[in-house]
Amino acid sequence: MLRLLLFIIWIISSSVIWQTTSRPVFGVRVSIGANSQITSYVCYLYNGRTLNRKRIVDKASFVKIVTGHWPSIYNPQRIDFFKENNIDCALLTDSITMKKVVGCVPMDSLWKIRFSIFPFVHNSDIGWSNKYNKPSQGQEKYLSKRYGIDHIDGDYFLDTNFWKIMQDVVDPIWVNNYKSIR
Repeated sequence: MLRLLLFIIWIISSSVIWQTTSRPVFGVRVSIGANSQITSYVCYLYNGRTLNRKRIVDKASFVKIVTGHWPSIYNPQRIDFFKENNIDCALLTDSITMKKVVGCVPMDSLWKIRFSIFPFVHNSDIGWSNKYNKPSQGQEKYLSKRYGIDHIDGDYFLDTNFWKIMQDVVDPIWVNNYKSIR
């Protein structure tokens, strides 16, 4: 009887399949990187312990993944995470070329966190940084405290901090407060 009970327990315990569900984590780094891009976008899968399956993508690919326009391991249910997080970003159809283009004011504003003026020619827009190509020391401390960004050159605004910065860069009150930090 004891052998039968142990055998049943062994069968049940060995047949259990441990499944971990992963959830997507999205992020952005505001630093000039490959191909002279000011922002780098990243997708991860978080399994409850670690971030894995890292994929760095360009802006258009990132929007296609996050909106669910493209099937992806990072968004298998094809959820529009921008809508879910109240961010006004979408793929729009250009009326002339009929091609899909990215329409996203928050993504277009991210460079302003780091630079005081747009870093490339043919654009004279003004940024929010109090130093030429890097946030001031006070702004860096603020970014670290609010978003966990210790090194603007290498750290990503990840997960909830990504959604928070995307909302903040279109908030005029936040922009004025950030610009006033010395």
